[in-house]
Amino acid sequence: MILILKLSFAFLSAFIICCMAIPAIIKVASLKNLTDAPDQERKFHKETIPTLGGIGIFAAFLISFSIMGEASSLTSYPYFVASLFMLFLVGIKDDILIISPLKKLAIQIFASIEIVVIGGVILADLNGIFGISQIAYIPSIILSTLIFVVLINSFNFIDGINGLAGGVGVIISGTLGFWFVISGFFTMAVLAFVLMGALLGFLIFNYPKASIFMGDTGAMVVGFILIYLVFQFLTLNGSNPNSAYYITNAPIFALALFIIPVVDTLRVVTIRLWNGKNPMKADYNHLHHFFIKEGMSPVLIAPLLWAWNIIIILIGYQFGYLNPNVLLILILVTGFAIKPITILIRLFKVGEHRPKSLIKFFPNYLK
Repeated sequence: MILILKLSFAFLSAFIICCMAIPAIIKVASLKNLTDAPDQERKFHKETIPTLGGIGIFAAFLISFSIMGEASSLTSYPYFVASLFMLFLVGIKDDILIISPLKKLAIQIFASIEIVVIGGVILADLNGIFGISQIAYIPSIILSTLIFVVLINSFNFIDGINGLAGGVGVIISGTLGFWFVISGFFTMAVLAFVLMGALLGFLIFNYPKASIFMGDTGAMVVGFILIYLVFQFLTLNGSNPNSAYYITNAPIFALALFIIPVVDTLRVVTIRLWNGKNPMKADYNHLHHFFIKEGMSPVLIAPLLWAWNIIIILIGYQFGYLNPNVLLILILVTGFAIKPITILIRLFKVGEHRPKSLIKFFPNYLK
């Protein structure tokens, strides 16, 4: 009971701090013109919106966890905070002044190397994916760093519509927080629920109508924390295979958690490379852009993708007994199926926007 009360207090403190911080950030950002202007291609809001919501999320998370999280029990915590601050500072600079993608990528790589190499947060076991189990130290360092960098950017990619990144963050942190609680890992549970509380506090101001965006500051910070949580989950889960709460095929379950940013990134980067463009250069080929172009209300897009994320997480858990490669294919196919399923729904929807033919409609899936 005492642990539950501590978790509840940690969650509520992060929620309240974020709710108190965001209005002040909105006011200062508006006065100093630190806002994001709409355009006709990638940004669909109609007014200029402050972009520094990540400051409120970061402050709420760090203050609440430092008080309630028993951080001294985490040997990787000093390196976690150092890497977090690197991303926080480069995010603020990018939100205010804009920096080159290469400079931002360099900081992401440096922050990832620090938490992986010095902090020892490493993925060393693929649990039989592609026939690979234990990974040697150097390859595991390279793979772990690559995962951090790719998923930080993947989470940043989905921050393009109200509520999407924040909601996905709530789903991932809530799922992992619940597992940490039932598995008896209190410190990690606090870390997960503190992030969840901060994100829910932010979402009050970001969905359905946004008065602030999380910006690169928030997207990179939140993405990094979520990846850290996932790596800790994989390590702790693998350390006790006899636990009643052991999750089989945990790396693929982790993929299911991140399926929305992963699918979006795979698709967008493939299109950019196919067209000979810089894979880091922003465009309007993201999942949320597709749904908007097909006439879906922006208010409905985030809940649709939240629901799909939850469905795939449940699939990853329920079918954990499958061969890891079979489960991997199932998760990826189901993840990519969100668009054709939405197309089929619209084909049978009565209304003025109903497509006249499959021939004219289905090619949009490939754009």
